[in-house]
Amino acid sequence: MELEKESYGASVDIFDSTGTANQPMSKARLLRFIIPSLMGVMMFMTPVVINGSLMIPIVYLIELINGFIKPYMLEVSVAVAVIPSILTAVVSFNSRLKAIDNRFLQLLNPGMKWTIIRLLGAATMLLVYFQVGPEWIWDRDTGGVLLYDVAPVVLAMFFVSSVLLPLLTDYGLMEFISVLVHKIFSRIFGLPGRAAIDCLTSWLSDSTVGVILTTQQYRNGYYTKREAAVIASSYSIVSIAFSYIVLKFVSMEHVFFSWYFSVAVSGVVCAMIVPRLIPLKNVPNTYFSNRSNASQGSSQGENESHLRWAVRRGVERADRAESPARQVMNGIHAATDVAITIYPAMMLLGVIGLSIIKYTTVIQFLATPLVPYLELLQLPEASVAATAIMTGFIDLLMPVILAEDIESELTRFVIAGVAVNGIIYLTEVAIIILKANIGLNILHLFAIWLIRLIISLPVMTALGHLFVV
Repeated sequence: MELEKESYGASVDIFDSTGTANQPMSKARLLRFIIPSLMGVMMFMTPVVINGSLMIPIVYLIELINGFIKPYMLEVSVAVAVIPSILTAVVSFNSRLKAIDNRFLQLLNPGMKWTIIRLLGAATMLLVYFQVGPEWIWDRDTGGVLLYDVAPVVLAMFFVSSVLLPLLTDYGLMEFISVLVHKIFSRIFGLPGRAAIDCLTSWLSDSTVGVILTTQQYRNGYYTKREAAVIASSYSIVSIAFSYIVLKFVSMEHVFFSWYFSVAVSGVVCAMIVPRLIPLKNVPNTYFSNRSNASQGSSQGENESHLRWAVRRGVERADRAESPARQVMNGIHAATDVAITIYPAMMLLGVIGLSIIKYTTVIQFLATPLVPYLELLQLPEASVAATAIMTGFIDLLMPVILAEDIESELTRFVIAGVAVNGIIYLTEVAIIILKANIGLNILHLFAIWLIRLIISLPVMTALGHLFVV
């Protein structure tokens, strides 16, 4: 709702006197765009020193909440996976409940496929928690990793990020950036300029937050299905802080800056190539519910500079922002949807994947064709490296865990790089993408991950030969 300029005194005429840009801009409208947008940039994208460490504020807030609720999180994780899954079965098989028009109740009506996944995931969670049933399910290296290491730390991230994301999306920041960088992103990557915010959010905060942001923008009509699929699977790279942790696993912290530069270069190369190939090439270029908001807002006025147009578009978007209370409810709804889906699906798919790694030779078999490719790239210990690399689709950390004992620094450099550059992994990101229904199934995701691997390997290896002595 637009605030009257009289209540704030003089107006601010920041636009050229042509067309729609001739309208004076009240300070109230301008501040409604600037203040929340700056808060969003601060929370999601600005590194600050906290307790002697360089951190992103939202990451610090999530860690603070996790520290407070840590004593209860094991049981909370089980409850989040089990209780909504049971309720999902009740609602899904009751036609009267399914017909009730309540958006929170409809979260328990996800369709037969996701109902089955939730029930199987909930059963898996209970087997791991009580350590009953086949050992390969509840082993500390399979289900134990997901229950004790992953589940307790992601719940706060879902809710905090979803509630605060409107600072990035609802007050004009994305429209502002979109106008400024649209031509660059469109020509190089074939994407709207607002995608730059998704990329920066992943890069500086967390890849999961970036994917959630992208899927919300798709559902709100700002991205087509294909654009959302490309951004989520090609640009949602893990944060700089987590990348450092990945490199630390293979004891290569001393080359972090050259390594991360190599990751960035290989990521840009993949971003330019992979979206132009199948399966991303074949994802429909349609909007959610055939409703587009991408072009909403006035066009550039005659003789109006890009910067002034960008500000005006941002202010116009801020005018349409919902009330903070409504935004919080929308955020809670989105986070609840993600949480009650991710927890059981993560347990089901993660346990299967990690069990395959530990108890079978399937990964070694799948890695066999990769060995001659690595040998062609003159990568030492190619056989061991191939096996480690192929586990990256299951979990991002598995390649570097398996690569700890590899002697060659070059090989460890490359393994860590392609693991981060893979982006998609089953225990978290892949499930969010699947739930978003943006035209990608699990085979598509594996194909994208594999294509990125094939492309990034020679880039990382060439730069590794340059930087690793």
